[in-house]
Amino acid sequence: MAGSIWIASALGLLGGVALAYAVAKPGVPRMIAGAKDGLLLARLALAGTLIALLPALFLSLVAGATLGGAWGRQIFAPYGLAASGAPIGLALGIALVFAGVVLSGTAAGILLGKTVLHYRR
Repeated sequence: MAGSIWIASALGLLGGVALAYAVAKPGVPRMIAGAKDGLLLARLALAGTLIALLPALFLSLVAGATLGGAWGRQIFAPYGLAASGAPIGLALGIALVFAGVVLSGTAAGILLGKTVLHYRR
């Protein structure tokens, strides 16, 4: 069981990175488009993403794993698969929380850039 938890955690982190990339790839250029200084916004978006990586790791492993594992256990318990549901929920919880925190950091960087551009005049 312990091995499956490590595998689920690793897959959750990889899934979170993939989910964040899949959402940010079409979304960030749309947010940056039409700005006076798109390079500044892109740099601040990258900075926000990099700053959010460590909190995303901690929050996903603590909150996402706890809530996801409990959720997976409850969902699969009526089918007699509670032990199998925990790693699945664990991976999903980690992926969703990691992607959410990283994307929040990206959005915060873009918002900071737009604020700086607005008041820089």
